[in-house]
Amino acid sequence: MSYFFQSLRHRFTSCWLQAQMFTTIENSGKLLILLFFIVSTTLFSDVYRIQEGDTLLIAVIGQPEYTHSVQVREDGMISYFGGDLEVAGQTAAEVTQRIREFLVNENLVSNPVIMVSPALQEHGIFVGGAVKTPGRYPISPETDIGLYRAIALAGGMAENADRQGVQLIRTESTQKVETYNLSTNRPYRNIRVNVNDLVFVMPLSVVEVQGQVQVPGNLFIRGQISIEQALARAGGLAQEADLTAVKVEKDGKLSEFNLSEQFWKSPANSSPLPTLSNGDVLFVPNVFKVEPIYVTGYVRAPGAQRVRGPLTVSQAIALGGGFDASAEREEVLIHRRDGTSLKIPFTPGTVEGAAQHQVLLYPGDILEVKKKFQINWGLVTTFAYITLSGITIILNLTQQ
Repeated sequence: MSYFFQSLRHRFTSCWLQAQMFTTIENSGKLLILLFFIVSTTLFSDVYRIQEGDTLLIAVIGQPEYTHSVQVREDGMISYFGGDLEVAGQTAAEVTQRIREFLVNENLVSNPVIMVSPALQEHGIFVGGAVKTPGRYPISPETDIGLYRAIALAGGMAENADRQGVQLIRTESTQKVETYNLSTNRPYRNIRVNVNDLVFVMPLSVVEVQGQVQVPGNLFIRGQISIEQALARAGGLAQEADLTAVKVEKDGKLSEFNLSEQFWKSPANSSPLPTLSNGDVLFVPNVFKVEPIYVTGYVRAPGAQRVRGPLTVSQAIALGGGFDASAEREEVLIHRRDGTSLKIPFTPGTVEGAAQHQVLLYPGDILEVKKKFQINWGLVTTFAYITLSGITIILNLTQQ
């Protein structure tokens, strides 16, 4: 925010200096236009937003009965399976989220994968899913473009792409969804993509393996995977692995297992080991040492907190002495060891917050608590003074 005010103040000051050169009403009008242009270019972006009269293609992958074309009415709403949803003024991503929430809340589709594409005037195709740069790409109606070429226009497949699940949705018949296997060991196929068709590359599920394994990181899987398979794909156990306290995070809940004796077999008198699916985390601790989780920012005692396993956000904040008086208490940042960062909403001291914020920190992760936003009244006063001075100058020039 301070950068915006400084930039705008700098631009306004430049305009004020130029205003000294204007001595006629005509030149004053030019100054007003210039000021409007400066402010408008700062405040508005070029992101396309849905408008009245637009036609939207809503594609629900794997559920062709929910794939439809709808038109935005004059009141900015669309009708979709008995529901009226307001979409005017929103981006395609925002409309996608609204439709996903609608299908889940109405118990129509439990975990929908959705694409929403405005039917723009230009001819083109839409490529989405696990590609590097999803979006709409214009092509000529006479262009003979294939499925491989369409994916190449979107930068190629992403790391988590399921090459066996490439889907082509024909807009000429929204009930028709074609699925292709584009694995590298398969022969090339000449699959034509028509204007306004949608290409969707299904993403693979992600399981994270951390701790004392040879190659920690993300595993891309199709469906589910066993613990022994996950350990094998992570290169096997490191020499310091502690199999007596292996932890699995599933759906925000942490479980601990003793795998010290033949972990690939289920013990005779115990329940079978859980399988790992999308979003699950497998953590193998170190048998010899205690590793740190770092709590930084606006807590009372920032620094390294040495633990042997994962912590919840609440536990990490408590180890850091609790929030400082200047802390932003509604959101925290988690910086993972692999360089990724997460913004986590946080509501301390409530039952809802305790249930909602079960994201775990692992040794090597950093929890950052930022400073809450405070209005700089000195800067606001300066900006108001400059604005009033500029208006006074303009009024004086127009009266000459």
